[in-house]
Amino acid sequence: MLAGALFLTACSHNSSLPPFTASGFAEDQGAVRIWRKDSGDNVHLLAVFSPWRSGDTTTREYRWQGDNLTLININVYSKPPVNIRARFDDRGDLSFMQRESDGEKQQLSNDQIDLYRYRADQIRQISDALRQGRVVLRQGRWHAMEQTVTTCEGKPLNLI
Repeated sequence: MLAGALFLTACSHNSSLPPFTASGFAEDQGAVRIWRKDSGDNVHLLAVFSPWRSGDTTTREYRWQGDNLTLININVYSKPPVNIRARFDDRGDLSFMQRESDGEKQQLSNDQIDLYRYRADQIRQISDALRQGRVVLRQGRWHAMEQTVTTCEGKPLNLI
């Protein structure tokens, strides 16, 4: 009986999802990198869009408590830079919102807030899928001749 218990213990594995993940994807206009931290019912997500050619790098920070979005903080690194902030209470009602560019502060329209909420839900769904599929962001050095990547940990990855 003891040998059977040891065998079962040795063959088990932890299938729980990690509390911190880094993932991302490529789209037509650029690369999207996503860093996510799950803590109990709280989700903190940072998404960075980097354009391939033209355009501005954009960071988007989101926080959820359970299924309720509580924070949107967007920075567009343009000239002049743009910052968009919105906070929501525990019922999902808007408690603060502002768009700031070149020292000018403006209110956001209801349509703009709805669009930012929609985009937050989209990136959360994408992040959920990437996390479930265990898609991770790997950093390393590309070797074009060999069509390989050497990770920062020194492990070669063959892409063919």
